[in-house]
Amino acid sequence: MNRLVLSSACFFVLLSLPASAATLQAHRAYYDLEVKRMDPGNTISTVTGKLAYEISGSPCEGYAINYRIANRIVYSEGGPQVIDSQMTSWESGDGLELDLTQKQYVDSKINSESRIKVKKDSASAPGKGLITTTGSKEFEISPSSVFPTQYQANLIDAAMKGQSRDISTVYEGSEEEKSMRAISFIGAKRLAAGLPEKSAAELAGMAAWPVSISYYAEKAQDDEQPLYQASFLMLENGISTDLTLDYGTYALSGKLTKLELLKSDSCP
Repeated sequence: MNRLVLSSACFFVLLSLPASAATLQAHRAYYDLEVKRMDPGNTISTVTGKLAYEISGSPCEGYAINYRIANRIVYSEGGPQVIDSQMTSWESGDGLELDLTQKQYVDSKINSESRIKVKKDSASAPGKGLITTTGSKEFEISPSSVFPTQYQANLIDAAMKGQSRDISTVYEGSEEEKSMRAISFIGAKRLAAGLPEKSAAELAGMAAWPVSISYYAEKAQDDEQPLYQASFLMLENGISTDLTLDYGTYALSGKLTKLELLKSDSCP
């Protein structure tokens, strides 16, 4: 399964927020992907793709996310292959429940599928999870683990407070029962950039921060390499531009080509 980056940190990306915390804009975003870096000796000659991301909901009713990334990978030997990864999720407004479904298709044929549910009794309690595929598997996540949208909101909050570094334990499902340690660096505040022309005027003057995130195994040693990395320009409302998705032996850049601002539901 291709890993999910953004927001759910990159997009990866919803909870009952305190009054001082970030407000996430409901939106649909579409990105064109192309090779930014290809290491020598790689078995891949080129990659092109598209990424689509949608978030809707509110802190009261919870948030829904739809995410899809489809890459056409051309190998040095063996020809092209299309890998299409899809994820739908719901995260409760209090940040205590996550329900997600992941599917991956290779050349239009399903390659893997999983359904994951995780629930915490409180923010400081461990999470009880269940993975269902052809069978079922119970697991537990650490009390410090936060879900993707909670993490995204926390990052925006940290940026607004002028913080430059964050270390969090994040559970977002790409590693099945395993949480990850996410180390983030937040750059100096600037104005939003990289927006499609139709959205630029509406979002003009909005604050943004360059962010880079490295994801490690939760118990990784200091000398271990990250599982993957992501960088992007993070707007104060949760929209991301200027993506870089780094998979180790190659990296993709993502240009935001279309943005639809949706009505954000308000609490009663």
